[in-house]
Amino acid sequence: MTQPENARAVTTLFGLWSRFYDNAVPQALFYKRVHRRILRRWTPRPGERVLDVGCGTGIFLNGLAIDHDGLALTGLDLSEDMLARARRHARAGRSVAPSFVHGSVYELPFADGAFDVVLNTISCHFYMDQVRAFRAVARVLAPRGRFFCAALTQGIIGRGASLTRVAVYHPVATLRRHLEQAGFEVAGVERMFPVVALFESRRISASSRTSP
Repeated sequence: MTQPENARAVTTLFGLWSRFYDNAVPQALFYKRVHRRILRRWTPRPGERVLDVGCGTGIFLNGLAIDHDGLALTGLDLSEDMLARARRHARAGRSVAPSFVHGSVYELPFADGAFDVVLNTISCHFYMDQVRAFRAVARVLAPRGRFFCAALTQGIIGRGASLTRVAVYHPVATLRRHLEQAGFEVAGVERMFPVVALFESRRISASSRTSP
């Protein structure tokens, strides 16, 4: 697997962050609020194949397994430390327990059209080549598959800037353009927090892209 240019820095960061990621306070105040907002737009259905890219310790996927029927759940993360915790704490409920895979968003180790829904929550600011990353997501989605991406639109040094080539923060208009360039139709955008925007997109089918 070809590692992205910021892989070492991101892996180190999330190795440290994995020790605190499950803390109830940031989860309740931030991450789980993002998860609930995605669920308002999504409404999971039995039989859906779901991939969480940048799944961390698997909290979102475990919640889906416990609360929703018949989902096939897979998580992917670049950090082995995050995945070790995810595998230890994987939970089954109304769906079977999630499975967890190590890998890069740029080279997703899945077949074309393998998923109906892809989730990405507060991760895409680490994708220095967002169009390439989103194209990889589009490849593993079935035609008209749905992509829910909650993105940080501003960081420590502001919008549209990189943080020592580790993270980049784009305004909403740029994120929308990157999704469209990658083969998505943006169905909706909503601001959640002052620095977070949630994008709901669908993969455009090959026939749609080539039709006049």
